[in-house]
Amino acid sequence: MNGRYVFPLLSAATLLAYGGLVAIDRNLGTLRGQATAQTIAFYLLAFVAYLVALLWLEHGGAWSALWAWSTGIGARFILLLTIPSLSDDIYRYIWDGHVAINGFSPYAFAVNDHTLDFLSIPERGLVNNAWMASPYLPTAQLLFFLAALIGRNPILLQGAMVLIDLGAALVIAKLLSFAALPARRLLLYLWSPLVIVEVAHGAHVDAWMVLLTLLAVQASLKREPIERQSVLAPLFLALATLTKLIPALLVPVLFWRWSWFQRLLYPVLLLLVLLPFGLGAGWGLSQELNGRGLFGAILIYSSRWKFNSGLFFALERMLGGEGLIAATTGAKLLVGFLLAAVLLLVFILARLYRRPRATLRLAALPFMAYILLTPTFHPWYLLIVLAFIPFLPPAAGEDRRWWLAALPWIYLSGAAVFSYLAYSDPAYFHEWPWVRLLQWLPTILLLAAALAALWRVLPLEDNEPAPLD
Repeated sequence: MNGRYVFPLLSAATLLAYGGLVAIDRNLGTLRGQATAQTIAFYLLAFVAYLVALLWLEHGGAWSALWAWSTGIGARFILLLTIPSLSDDIYRYIWDGHVAINGFSPYAFAVNDHTLDFLSIPERGLVNNAWMASPYLPTAQLLFFLAALIGRNPILLQGAMVLIDLGAALVIAKLLSFAALPARRLLLYLWSPLVIVEVAHGAHVDAWMVLLTLLAVQASLKREPIERQSVLAPLFLALATLTKLIPALLVPVLFWRWSWFQRLLYPVLLLLVLLPFGLGAGWGLSQELNGRGLFGAILIYSSRWKFNSGLFFALERMLGGEGLIAATTGAKLLVGFLLAAVLLLVFILARLYRRPRATLRLAALPFMAYILLTPTFHPWYLLIVLAFIPFLPPAAGEDRRWWLAALPWIYLSGAAVFSYLAYSDPAYFHEWPWVRLLQWLPTILLLAAALAALWRVLPLEDNEPAPLD
């Protein structure tokens, strides 16, 4: 086949797959429940096209930014024709924004609190865990508030997240150039079916977190003296952390790139934003665990919820099984220790390796560790890892084994769709052991292979470490 037709054919297959999801949504009114098997089939079609495109480009195929961007944009806008059903998080977003524009704190009242009955809207009945106040932090609430000023249609938030996500792709493209990595690696993010589905269909606020995190890293990579005191890097990281707490894991990576002014500004910004919300609605840190207050719902989430986990599940089973409180507590202590060990290692390596490519690669490690160790894993949690995957494969002249660092996460981004089988029967939520095995066993084996190979490839880039300041 003439090589010039490969990209158009792969683009057509990709758009066909997402068109199939739209057809399912129009015919059945959902992408899960009775539609789950068909949803998985079309998702896997998009995933196969994605893999073929990656392989073709890595084996000499001609990169076309026009085809890549037009297909990535087209796929996202096609999915705006679906109504979110793989997750109902969007209805919490809509409710929080509606409550806020009417002058009430989303942290002060549970969704089903009768105090707010006079504000009731249809979306209120679709919010999950309605007995809790909001688990979303202030930067996320700002987005919900702005969307609510326009209206309550889910497409408003879906469209906003798509635009935010495309902004993230632009930042990734700039960072690839800055790190002297091939432009074609953008396809790892731009065509990722998990990214496209969870952003354009699911409208997950993680897209906002990802963009802010990438902007923080981009601002941190600037080395001109005038930039050393810039507020942008700590400001963006603070805003990302105030969307979800996960970006705080980047502090050990960026610490050595920041001045003392920036290191101190980051926690100060966090405190300044959190203080009025905590004082107004309460902090939610009491022993009552009623789901109200700034951190009330987050505390319940972190202490009680478990779903589709990887290494945490294995550790819990080793310690006696998920039915034992001691086993769950022991597993949480172990994963906490392991995450702390990874952060310490990253902190040490970031002190040694200062070049942009090394920093971008190190930035992926805390997020990878979090995904492996968290007690709860939903597909959209992987967005933050996938945003840093384009920086892992080799630059020109680097060892090809760097691809091994990306492969586990590419695989998991494909296999994660099977977790939606847990919701295939709306009346019976059930995790399937074979689904957990399908997702995590190959991922962990691929990671083991990557670790076995890549320790020989250090340093993190084929250059001498930058001189220490």
